[in-house]
Amino acid sequence: MFLKKNLTAFLLFMIVLVAGQTILFNDFNVPVKINFVLTVNMMLFAMVYLNYIRLQRVDKTNPNALIRSVMLGTLFKLIVFAGAALTYVKQAKEPVGYPTLLASMALYMAYTWLEIKEAISKK
Repeated sequence: MFLKKNLTAFLLFMIVLVAGQTILFNDFNVPVKINFVLTVNMMLFAMVYLNYIRLQRVDKTNPNALIRSVMLGTLFKLIVFAGAALTYVKQAKEPVGYPTLLASMALYMAYTWLEIKEAISKK
């Protein structure tokens, strides 16, 4: 059921995963840390799945509850990634780099947009 409703999020996950693995295994020289981007991609997909499960329990006839639930999911995602970023900064020996951060932020925005689009289109 999750894949049927969130096919675009699953396709985005698979495209990034395949592209990242292709770059890793073929030793392409890119200015992005692929392992970091793949980890962010997996975390975002897991958060989309958890938010989907939570949105299934929301009363669809109450628009206020739906909006609160979407906002709570976005806030929860932001807190999880802020904690992950702080943990990475404390443990990393070298900086992440701007291209890697921009790629991760683009993935965050894409997954958030897909999640909100799916939540609003529920009937």
